[in-house]
Amino acid sequence: ALITHNCWQATPGRVVDLIRQIGLQHGGTIEEDCKLIDVKHDGEKYIVLVQNHDKEFVEYHTGHFVNALGSEGARFAKKLGIETGQYPVKHQAFITRRLPMMGVNNIPLPMIIDRRNYKGFVAVYGQQLAETGQIIGCASPGVEPAEAEKNLKINSKEFLEIASEIFVDWLPELSSVGFQAIWAGYYMEPRMFIDPEKGLFTGLRGQGFMLGQYLAKMYVDKLVGKTVPDYFSRLSMTGDGMLEKAFK
Repeated sequence: ALITHNCWQATPGRVVDLIRQIGLQHGGTIEEDCKLIDVKHDGEKYIVLVQNHDKEFVEYHTGHFVNALGSEGARFAKKLGIETGQYPVKHQAFITRRLPMMGVNNIPLPMIIDRRNYKGFVAVYGQQLAETGQIIGCASPGVEPAEAEKNLKINSKEFLEIASEIFVDWLPELSSVGFQAIWAGYYMEPRMFIDPEKGLFTGLRGQGFMLGQYLAKMYVDKLVGKTVPDYFSRLSMTGDGMLEKAFK
């Protein structure tokens, strides 16, 4: 077992809202409810076609295009002649109803991870949200290609069974607590690419929320010619990268 002390939590919605406000205060604009349709390279500029909230098609011309498109990143990179080899893998999650604090000395239950290769999963993990007392948990599939591009609208019976078994084994009190919601999302495999020359900011997974802001700072620093740490080059397409196992 590995115990990590001095853990902290941040609410993603609040963090994203803060970042948006900082951008607006510095003269930026935010387009809501838009869809990227196409991107192409024309000499030294990019031509980007976007469908906006009003279903109008708007063409942008820019000197730099940042591909931070998550599960769509590899597809749009290919339009620019870049083959990333990335693919989206379905990961499932649940959240319980509100609970009292279940950690030691009435603190929120810290992150717990079971890394056994068990019943088709290689990691079952979760923690208690300090704000609401809800427990949020996930399970990583044992064979990632088998879950590649699977339908996110469907949660599997196997996931519900493994989540229930492991979490109730840890905390028997949860046997009578229902799920408030279950859902799924995509993690990108097999590695991240943070490459200003290629315009790539793709492949971040669960650690993306924790590392993304500093990686973005280094991305911009590199783009404008500032000094960045030596390891930053390892995250480019020509570097050896940081595989998911580096975080385990």
